[in-house]
Amino acid sequence: MKNNKILILLLVLLAAIAVYFFINKSAGTLGSNKEEKSGFAIKNTDAIDKIFMVDAKGQSVTLSKSKNTWMVDGKYLARPDNVRLLMKTFSRIEVRSPVPKSAQNNVIKQIATSATKVEIYEGGDKPSKIYYVGGATLDHQGTYMILETEGVKSSVPFIMYIPGNYGYLTSRFFTESAQWRDAVVFKALPEKIKSIEITYHETPEESFYINNKDGVFSLFEIGSVVPLKANSDQLIDYVERYKSIYYEMIDVESKQAKIDSTIASPPFITIEVKELDGIVNKIVLYHMPNFREVKSNDDVEYEFDIDRMYGHLNNELFTYVQFATFDNITLPKSYFVLQK
Repeated sequence: MKNNKILILLLVLLAAIAVYFFINKSAGTLGSNKEEKSGFAIKNTDAIDKIFMVDAKGQSVTLSKSKNTWMVDGKYLARPDNVRLLMKTFSRIEVRSPVPKSAQNNVIKQIATSATKVEIYEGGDKPSKIYYVGGATLDHQGTYMILETEGVKSSVPFIMYIPGNYGYLTSRFFTESAQWRDAVVFKALPEKIKSIEITYHETPEESFYINNKDGVFSLFEIGSVVPLKANSDQLIDYVERYKSIYYEMIDVESKQAKIDSTIASPPFITIEVKELDGIVNKIVLYHMPNFREVKSNDDVEYEFDIDRMYGHLNNELFTYVQFATFDNITLPKSYFVLQK
């Protein structure tokens, strides 16, 4: 009987020792457990050729690189500054600290239900790394994340940050496709432009059409086939301005009913550019209400915003555009026509 008690005590002691070593092994130095993955950073971001991101609601976006040009969902040019920020994040991201054991279960649950999954590809069919990006820490100086490599997730989450950066990282991994698009409206070299048509709906007599025939640009009234006598140098200078025309930002504030109402209202200006390779870009501009109640020097409130307009691009994006940008191309027909 005594021997049995001793045996039981030995078994209990051995079990306790085993549990102790298991716990300490799991909680050892950073990344010491083969399932604790903390190597988030990618030093050579030039090797990255595709990024797929999907949020907890199923909204996704794919960024892919072809001939050093990043595309959004294989159709649109990606916004360079957003891509640069993402690459900077991949290369500089570091572990600020492990998640405390007392909080790990809650953090893992939060990541499982609301994280954004970020797949990073470096030339292969399978992602080299996968980030599961959760929310911010209480001080908003860290971001809860889990790393997956070679099909295996880290057994624990980590608190990630960018040294020298103030704030958390979640917002860098957004999945709205439109927000990743380059803010370009027109980006055409003169020799590739087939035609430019501008309609001034409030002053139709100033509307015009420019046609490129064998490298020679001619000015027409809309609907006419008879060219107007125009200053050729001014026409060439004008066409060159279409190399870089951008909108300011996408309107994410207005409700859809407001957007639909604006699009259904009388437009201010319509600009359509056709290229020789068949590409067509069109923007319809609308007055923006004077929300800021700006007044003239005579203390009279302007009817419309004097700095911005709405722009409906290619019947899909509803944007803000600046007069400072579009004043360069919204010139009247009379500007070009030679006086008799």
